[in-house]
Formats: sequence, structure tokens, C-alpha cells
Amino acid sequence: MSISAQSVNPSVSTSSTPRSLPPRARVRGLDGVRALAVFMVLAYHLLPGALPGGKVGVDAFFVISGFLITSLLVDERRRTGSTNLRRFWVRRLRRIVPALLSTIVVTVSLAAWPGGDVLLGIRRQVLGAIGLVYNWVEIFAGSSYFDQAQPSLLTNVWSLAVEEQFYLVWPLLLLLLLGRADSRWRRYLACGAAVVLTAASVWLSLTLAARGADPSRLYLGTDTHAYGLMAGSALALLHGHVLDPTRVTTPLLERTRAVVSWAGLVGLVLIAALTSDQMPGGTRTTTWVLVGASACTVALLQGLTPEVAGPALALSPGSWLPALLETAPLRWLGTRSYGLYLWHWPLWVLAFYVVPPTAPQALVALGVTVVSVFFAELSFRYFETPIRRMGVRAWVRSVTRTRLRLSLSGGLGVASVLLLGAALALQPAQSTAEAAIQRGAQALASATPTASRPTETPTPEPTSTTAAPEPLTGDQVSLVGDSVSLASAPALEASLPGIAIDAQVSRSFYAGLETLQAMDAEYGPRPYVVVALATNGEVLGDQIQALLDYLGPGRKLVLVTGFGPARTTWIPGANQTIRDFAAAHPDQVDVAGWDRAIAERMELLAQDQVHPTAEGCDVYAQVVVDALNALNV
Repeated sequence: MSISAQSVNPSVSTSSTPRSLPPRARVRGLDGVRALAVFMVLAYHLLPGALPGGKVGVDAFFVISGFLITSLLVDERRRTGSTNLRRFWVRRLRRIVPALLSTIVVTVSLAAWPGGDVLLGIRRQVLGAIGLVYNWVEIFAGSSYFDQAQPSLLTNVWSLAVEEQFYLVWPLLLLLLLGRADSRWRRYLACGAAVVLTAASVWLSLTLAARGADPSRLYLGTDTHAYGLMAGSALALLHGHVLDPTRVTTPLLERTRAVVSWAGLVGLVLIAALTSDQMPGGTRTTTWVLVGASACTVALLQGLTPEVAGPALALSPGSWLPALLETAPLRWLGTRSYGLYLWHWPLWVLAFYVVPPTAPQALVALGVTVVSVFFAELSFRYFETPIRRMGVRAWVRSVTRTRLRLSLSGGLGVASVLLLGAALALQPAQSTAEAAIQRGAQALASATPTASRPTETPTPEPTSTTAAPEPLTGDQVSLVGDSVSLASAPALEASLPGIAIDAQVSRSFYAGLETLQAMDAEYGPRPYVVVALATNGEVLGDQIQALLDYLGPGRKLVLVTGFGPARTTWIPGANQTIRDFAAAHPDQVDVAGWDRAIAERMELLAQDQVHPTAEGCDVYAQVVVDALNALNV
């Protein structure tokens, strides 16, 4: 994301090169690929469910960056006989830092307005972002990238940190591998090393996933997510002098590579459209999806090199896809893709905390997109491009040239510093959701459910069709839940004294049966079981059936629906599965409709729109009690 197509166009190069140097070709269609990648990411974030696998756009950016960086480094050796790493790193910083700093200053300052949860961990985030080590800062802090209930303001900076760390290390290794002589065998040696590093990154990710490593560690880690960057580098080295305009190929090879490029484009789009975060197999599946997207991007890029794509007016088969990707709207979007990527996420997080939760999601997405485009354009015109071309000092002189400009820029600078400082000072110790969960955990720690081990299979059926059922008591109920149940534990224990509760943060339905079996071993099998695991992932009918088979005909089951903001796209499907299953088993299964009960009283939720406040916990407990009483007939 940090390299623009302009950087491979000699007409706008930031470095001053003598005219006698060999020319440099332009890779056609790269801005179009960037436009496609940033569109995928924006759709994935702003319209949950519209493009469930859109996060692979980040991996497309990784491949592009590895390909371009390596091509530029190799081409500089071809044209000048050497590589100036200091100049390379300065160009990268000029390209990256201005937009990054403007995004941080503006969005963090704006976050001081709503305050509260949006500022959670903001000091750590700002330091990690400015230091270009955000990914490792979050990993060591134990933060969850996939925690949809508590999105961090600067989360998207993780990928920028991965790229910058790559820019620091890879050029050094590349020059070591290439040596002083520009020979083909040296380039093939470097290509082989890039392939090995690609495979090593994939292997490490899969190995750690098999050992149960934190998914955030695998996704954010530079070592476990560098395969796209290294694959792009390998592609550049395989082709040698990618930017040499004198390179040619045979008509047959040109057509073959053009077909492969089209296949890569189609494959990338299909992966974005057909995969999701809720696929079976967990982090191992996620790794293979991201590797597949990287491979498709490599296939796409190999058909955009000059010997295949040809010049701008070429009509050969190899030029058709580059011509499509070179259309004016895609080029415009691609040149601003870096800014759009930076701005859209923090603006979306701010909208989440500021815009009423009942607002149409499409309208919110449109608003965030428009504002993101506005800020990205301002940044591109007045920060990124001038600083990239003239440097920081010359840019500062240009914006302070007159007294009016000096006053305006000075005033904006002081205001920005004050607002940024206020936001950092207002960082809360914990979120409202964390406070609710902590209260629930403390209540559970002090509770002592009564163990009950009936000598025969319990049955809640009344002995007479006319006699009223015995009042239901808490020592007849076991509850398996997630963090919503954990937050509601005090209210549940008040409504059902003696209830056995096993609730855990981020627990999904996959852990439901195993947890219940452990509870039965500890407290004895109770006649009523409540399962509240629809918040953190999909719920399958087969999973509920396995649970019911374990319970047998003498025990009854209450399934609690989930509730969350629009980005928790799996919850509506999980709730529908729960209701369909209960409808098919009316005598043994009932639904506690938490989603419908709280949708009318969302002021009783914490700022994350998932966990209940103290009053919301009372609503949650009442919904569960009502469902239990419905079965106690």
C-alpha cells in the first residue's frame, strides 16, 4: 500500500536521475489492482456480509508492495550500477509518514469528542503506529484483532507496520544475495531465497495454528504474514529486470501469461466473495485462504509486466487486462488507495460510537466512504504529494511562506496538539463492556452452586396433567455461556439462586457440549440446561442436535439468541438456526429471545452494543427465566 504507480514512472520520480541513464518502463494496471484491493477492504469493513472475504485485499497489497519494492531495487542497480539504501528508506518514509501522521492526529483528536470506549488503549496504539511496530505492540498487549465487539481506533495500521518492517530488512538481505555483480544466477539465488522465505512464513503460520496459537498472533505477526510480500519479491526476481522496457517475449508466452493473469483476477474476486471469517478449520483455513489470495495476486501481476502488457496503445491480447485496469476511475482510486485505507477504519470506528445504532448500515457506510475520500484527497494533494516531491523542509517552508499561511498552519498545529493530548489523557482504564464482564466474573467467583447428583434420570414433567408444576429453582439449571452471560451472572443468580454458570469470554457454540459435560461431572446432570453461545460465531443445527442427543429425553434445553451490531454478520443466521431447531422440537427446546428483547431497549447496552449494563442484565435474566418457565409445564 505504500508504493504508488507513480514511483515507477520516471516523469514523476522523486529522485533526480541523469538523463543518460537507461529508461525505466511503467507497469501498467497496478493502480487498478490497488483500486480493487482497497475496494475489497472497504466493503469488508463497512458493509459486513457484502464481501465476507474482503480482507484478502490487504494480502493483495502485500504482494504488490513486495513486487514493486524488489523491482525498483533491482532496476536501480541496472540503471546506475548500485543501490542507495539511504535514499530508498528516505523515499519510503516520505511516502508513508505524512499520511499516517495526519490520519492519527485528526482521528484521535476527533475521538476525544465521544470519549469512553473509543479511547481504550489509545496511547499504546499511537506509539505503536508512529513507531511502525503497531502489530507487535498489539500482540504483546494481548489484544484481539478479531474482537468485533471492541474495535480499536488504529487497528488497520498493523499492515502498514508489517510492510515497513519488510522494507527495513528485505533490501539488506537482497543486496547481500545479489552481491556487486548484476548477474542472472545471483538474481535466481535471491529468487530462491524469497521462495524459501515465503514457504517458511506459511509453514510457521500453519504450525502455530496447529498448536493453538492466538489467531491475532498469526494474522498480525510479520513472520507469520510475510508470505505475500515475499511472494511478490520472488515474482520480481524471477522476471529479472521487470522495469527494463527492452524486454520482449514470444506471442505464445504472452497469450499464456495473459490468460493466467485473468485467472488470477477471477480467483482473487472469488476468494473475496466466497470465503469468510466463520469457515470451518479456524486459523489453518484462514491461512490457506490468505495464501490463495496471495497466489492469485501473483498470477495477476505477472501478466502486467511490460513485455506482456506492452505500451499504452498496444492492441495485443496481453494488453486487454492492463487496459481495463488503467481506466481513469480505477487509476484515480488506486493512487489514493493508501489514504483511503488509512482513513476509512478510524472514521468507521468513530461512526460506530457516534451514529445511532438504528441508522441504516448502508447509509453509514456511504457517509464514512465520502468522508474518507475527502480526507484522502486532502492528504494526497497537500501532504503526501508535496512532501514526496520536495521533502519535509521544503514543504514546511512552502506552507509558512506568508504571514497568513504561518498563522493558519501554526494555529492548526497548536489546536491539533492540544486535542491530541486531550484524547491521550482521557484514555479509560477499561471499557464499559469490560467493567460489566468483570462484575459478572467477581459474582461467579463468590458464588457456590449446590451440587446435585440425582440417582435416576431427572424429569421435569409433572406427575399430573391437572396439578400445577413445581416452581423452578436455580439448583435445577446449568448454564453454558459467553461474555454476555458472564456479565449477566449477578442478575441470573439473583433470579435463579443456586444456578450453575460456566461462562467465558469469546466462547462459541463449538465449545458448548464439552463445557456442559464438564459441568455435569462437577455439579451433576440438572434437568434444565441453558446454552447462550450465539454471540461469537455461527451456530449449526448439527451442533444443537449433538447437544440434545447428549441430554436425552429427560432434560430440557433453552437456547439464548445473540445480539450485536451490524458487523457481527453471523448472529442473524445463528439466531435463525436456533429458532428453527426449537420449532422442530417444541416439547424439549425453547428460545430465550435476547435479541428481540434488547433491540427495543438498546440504551441498556454498553458502548460496544453487545454486553448489557446492570439494568440490561436484569432484562437478560428475565428472558432466560421466561423461557425456562415455558418449558416447566
